[in-house]
Order: sequence, then C-alpha cells, then structure tokens
Amino acid sequence: MAGIQFIRDLAIVLVIAGGAAWLCQRLRLSIVVGYLVAGAVVGPHTPPFALVTDLERVETLAQLGLVFLVFWIGLNLSLSRLRNLGFSVIAATIIGALLVLNGCRLVGWALGWSTTASLFLASLLMVSSSAIIGKVLEELNLIHERPGQLALGMTVLEDAVAVAMLTLLTSLVQFGGTGQASVLSTLGALGAFVVFLALTSLLLAPRLLARVSRDAAPEIRTLLVAGLVLALAWWAVQAGYSLALGAFVFGAIVGSTRFRADLERTFEGLYQIFGAVFFVAVGMQVDFRLLTEAWPLMLLVIALAWLLRPAACALGLMAVGNTSRESLQAGLALTPLGEFSFIIAQLGVSAGVTPPGLFAAAVGASLLTSLGAPFLTRRGEQFSEHLSRKLPPQVGAWVGFYHDWLTRLRSRSGGSLFWRLTSKRLAQVALHVLFVSALLLFARPAYLRAREVVGTDWLLPGALPFLFWCGFGLVLLVPLIALWRNISALAMILAESATAGSPRQARLRPLLEAALRAVALVVLAVWLLALLPSGWSLLGAAGGVLVLLGVVTALFWRRFVHLHSRFEIELRRQFQRASHPTATSAWSVALPDPTADWHLDIEEVTLPSDSALAGRTLGELAVRQRFGCSVVGIDRQGYGIANPRADTVLFPRDKLLLLGTAEQLAEAARQLGAAASPQPPATDFDELTMESVRVPEGCPLAGRPLRELDLIRRAGVQIGGIRRGKRRNLAPSGNDHFEVGDELLLLGTHTQIKDFCALLTPPTAEAAATPTR
Repeated sequence: MAGIQFIRDLAIVLVIAGGAAWLCQRLRLSIVVGYLVAGAVVGPHTPPFALVTDLERVETLAQLGLVFLVFWIGLNLSLSRLRNLGFSVIAATIIGALLVLNGCRLVGWALGWSTTASLFLASLLMVSSSAIIGKVLEELNLIHERPGQLALGMTVLEDAVAVAMLTLLTSLVQFGGTGQASVLSTLGALGAFVVFLALTSLLLAPRLLARVSRDAAPEIRTLLVAGLVLALAWWAVQAGYSLALGAFVFGAIVGSTRFRADLERTFEGLYQIFGAVFFVAVGMQVDFRLLTEAWPLMLLVIALAWLLRPAACALGLMAVGNTSRESLQAGLALTPLGEFSFIIAQLGVSAGVTPPGLFAAAVGASLLTSLGAPFLTRRGEQFSEHLSRKLPPQVGAWVGFYHDWLTRLRSRSGGSLFWRLTSKRLAQVALHVLFVSALLLFARPAYLRAREVVGTDWLLPGALPFLFWCGFGLVLLVPLIALWRNISALAMILAESATAGSPRQARLRPLLEAALRAVALVVLAVWLLALLPSGWSLLGAAGGVLVLLGVVTALFWRRFVHLHSRFEIELRRQFQRASHPTATSAWSVALPDPTADWHLDIEEVTLPSDSALAGRTLGELAVRQRFGCSVVGIDRQGYGIANPRADTVLFPRDKLLLLGTAEQLAEAARQLGAAASPQPPATDFDELTMESVRVPEGCPLAGRPLRELDLIRRAGVQIGGIRRGKRRNLAPSGNDHFEVGDELLLLGTHTQIKDFCALLTPPTAEAAATPTR
C-alpha cells in the first residue's frame, strides 16, 4: 500500500518523541531536549541503522510544524500583551540584541569567521527559552517580583526577535550579500513587508472571523484560519523570507481578537503534534560524533551565553531606567538558550555558511545552560549585590545621573506640546512609507506574472504596461496622498515652531513651510525612483501613466482624502481594540483605561478547564478580601456579564475581568489561573437513567400540580411523561398532575428515583413503590 512506510515512520517518531519527552520532564529538563534526543535516536547518524526511512516526508511535516509553532507563538504575543509589556521592555530587548550582535562580531573577527557566520552566532544567542525561564522563576517564587517580570517580558519578546532574525538570515542566505548596505536594504524590505502584512491582516482578519463565526460552523472557521496561516507562510517564502514570518504576524493579529481562546483550543493539538515532529526532524540532523570535534565551539557558545548575554540584557534594562541590581538579576535569569537557537544553527549549517559543528554545539550549549539556569537565577541577587559593591563609585554615580536625566526627558517629552503634535504624525509617516515601499517592491513581480499569464499585447498591442501601471498607480494614490498630507502637516508645525516669537513670523513662516515641503518632495521623488522597477516597458508608459494619474488626482482629490480618512479611522479603531486588555474577551467595545492617578490596571484571568473553583460563587471566593482587586466582569463563552453579583456561579473557561493594582492582579492571576483540581470533580451525569414508576394507592402527591410538588428540589428528578391508560402526556407542564395508577417516566439517578418512590409511598404502607422497568 502506498504511503504505509510513511505511517510506520511517523508512528516511530511520535512514540519515541513522547517517551523521550516524558523522561526529560521527569529529569526536570525541557521537553524540547527530549524531542531532539528522539530525533538523534531515529535519525540516520545513529548506528547501526536508521529507524526512519522516509526522511523527505518527515522533513515536509517538519516545515508544517514550524508554521504552526510560530503561529502559536504569535497567538500568545498579541498586541494587547505587547502593550502590557510596555515600550521600555521592548526597547531593552532591542538594545540587548544589538549588544549581543556587536559582541559576537568581535568574537567572529577574532576567530577569523565571515560576517555571515558571526551573524548566525549572534542570532542563536539572542534567543532564550521562555518555557524554561518561566518554570525556573515559578519554582523559585520569583515570577511576580520585579526582576522576574522583566525577565519574562524580555524572553517573550525575544521570540519575535528570533522570527525577525530567522527571516533576515533566510533572505541573506537565499539572495547572498553580507555587506552593510545589503543588510540595511534587506531590513528595510523586511520592515515594509511586515507592516504591509500586519495592516492588511489587522483590517481584514477580525471582520472575516466575526462573519464566519456568526454564519458558519466552528470547523469552517478552523479550516479557514489554517488555510490562511499556510497561505501567508507560502507568500512570505515567495517574497524571499522565512515561512515563519507570515504565520507569526497573522498569529499576533488573530491573537488580538476575541476568538483567540477558541483558536488556541482548536490549534493546540496541531501545535503539539507537528511541533514535536519539527524538533524531532531537527534532532535527526544531530551527529553526536561532531561533538568530539566541536566541543571547543560548544564551550565558546556556553561562555557567551553565561557572560555576554546576561551583560547585554542587563545593560539594555539599565538603559531604559531599571536599577542595576534588578537588571543584573533579570539578565542572569535569561541565560537558557531557546528553541529557535536550534533552528538558526541548523539553517547556517545546511547553508554551509557556518562551521559544521555549530548545530551540535548549540544543542549541547542549550542543554547545559538549561541545567545551570536554576543556580544562576537563585544566586542572581547575591551576584548583583557583589558586583555592585565591586564597581567603582563613579559608575554608580553616572548610572544615577543617567536615570535622573531619563526621568526628566520622559516628563518633558510627555508634556511638550510640540512632541504631542508631531509624534503621531511621525508614526503615520513611517507606516505609510513602509506600506508604500512594500507595494513598490511587489510591483515588478506582479507585472512579470501578469505578462507571463496574458502577454504584453493584452487587449491592444503593447497595452499591458500602460494598463498595469495605471491600475497600480491608482492603488498607490491613496497612501501617497495620505503621506503627503502628513508631511504637509509636519512642515506647518515645524515652521510655526521655528518662527514662534520672531517679529517677522508672518513672512518667514510661509517661506520656511514651502522650503520644507520642497525638500520633502525631492526626498519622496528620490525614494520612489529608487524603489520603482526600471525597464523600457515602464519608461515607455511612464508619460501616459503620470498624465492619467495627475488628472485622476485633480478630479477625485476630495474622494481620495475621504477614503483615506475612513481607512485611518478604521485602522485606529482596530488597533485600539486589538491592543486593549479586553481585546480577547466578550467586550466588543474596549473599556476605558483607568486614570494614571489611581494606579489601577485591568487584567483578564481565565479559569482552567479543570479548575477547582468551578461551581463556586464569587462570594465564596472572596476575591476582594483575598487579593484586594475587584471582579468587574465575566466573559462566558462570548457572553459578557458586567458587574456580576456575589451569588454568580463560576464555570470552567470563564474569563474574569479584574481591576486592581499590578501587584494585586499578579497574585490573583497566579492563584485563580493555576487553581487546577488534582482530579476531576465527581458528577452524577454518567449515572443518569430513565425509569418508569406506577403511582401506588393512597399516594399523598396524587392530584396536586407538578409546580406545587417542586420535585427537582425535593428529590432531584424530572417527570418526562405521564401515561394514563392509553393517553400519554409527554413533557408535562407545571399545571399538570398525576393520579393513582398513572405510570410516570422519570429522569434521574438510581438514588434520586429511589428517594422519589419514597415520597410516593403512603406513610402507612409497609412497602415502597418499585420501578416497573
């Protein structure tokens, strides 16, 4: 049978991966290590023979696993979570990555490595294992302290850095070029592609998911999302980037909608199975014989992970205003190398741009840094205090002066009228530039594809270049008009600010504004000419295209401005909704943020499926008395309950919307979100049965309305039907009654039906009524 050998190979992969992961979990190691060991066991480098024969299909499944792996990471790194982390943690992560990059460049220069090899070494050291770090911090009770929160924030963001670096390295390996100009151009094109993909996904994905969830079955939504994930991964590869990029960006956007919880439950199985297959496939390429040759390289990676990486992370955190002790503690907690390190090392080895032993060295370094993580994290406070005492007093004075200056700068920039007027405009200009750049970069491939499909002489001889570039120009007009309007507004603000207080302001301000607009127009022209594709087909159609676009712009300027205003309003609304803490809940309209004067935050806590709190009321939990925060809402499967009462019963997967300080919310999230029951609660659902009972003579309940009897409260049973002779009354109402000799169809457990029979029996009877069948 065709494909039966592949089924055998997949069974071997999954069984051995499960066994190795279980063993590593018992040894308190990351399960990813188990997957890599399983891959080495079944791979071709382990004698005497390879257990897996169809390597090509397993590697194809591994690519599928990488897609769902990064999609899952994107789901958990939503825009609302980025907002909660704050700009300071994002800036610290970027600074730390740049410091690691420059440190590894020096190491590579000393070892005589190429620029590309040094870049691969830096990339695998930029990533930490969020699973191991979170587990170590939780075991040491440091997860809610300031250094632990900083470490968790940085390790989450480093996954995004890993995806960016993997995309950059894939592009450099595919197209070549390692000079500074090549790297900068690749980064610019990458930024343009990410902005284009993020904006289009942000505008379309929430509406599409809402429409499909309302009109179609859940499995249709699952198929649609899975198809879009794979399509965007394929599109990223076609654009020259890693397939991880498209899946990651789409996951981050979808993770910012109220459908995230449903999608997490749906895709969790795919993530677990295909993610395991991916790491097993990576482990298949591990040749342990290389460790005998690559052990110096492994020691180098370990030394950099234990010295360079903590120092870079600590300096990044200090640069954004954290104390030196907190920064050093967080940096020491960030030493375990992450899963993306294997992927980056494997890419470098397979492309032949790094030493062959780098992948084996990365695996060994990840294992040893994971083993040393508890010791370094536990001793982090002692190390930081010792280092602080050893530093010269001048260093502490300079750090204090820098932090004071940073505080004054923040307050000045936040309160400056000029900054408030220009900051949003500058952000919009940057977004429009990247968006238009992405359109221009995809223009030539789209034109070549159209020429391949319909030919140059489509409709008329030589008409395709003119028609295509006219259509493309119309698409480009709206963002270009928006870009020019923002630049004009900035020129006006700058001219007004520069001439304020001058006695000749009335004459100087228009001149300066016109000069700034002229300079901006020249810069825009140079930028567009640099990105527009060249060729005789475009040159010949350029004149007609420009004339047509000029006429269209003059006639429909107001229409284009109105269209851009609607686009900008919708984009701002979707971004605000996606970045709000309640973005993934039932609250379709984002709740207002608490004012800064109160120092209150809003946080969402989801009760686990096996929560021990299920079935208890809010009054029994006493959330306000225990944690000091308030439950202001409950999201129950998409239905919102605002200001729930104390007698509201909680259910599994309920999302509690909590209001309180950061410390109160952290403690409540830790206890409420982890309150899993050691065993499933016992229920009588499996014991439900249906039995028929005949009403005996002298029954005290005969002739009374069912509403008055209140049988559910008294005995826990329901009457499904009453048969009186040949007449049957199914689903009787509260006004119906039964009489002596009637046959009752009861629904309940055996114990409940027995109790009900006792109620039917006359007080003087010696025998109770018994079921007829």
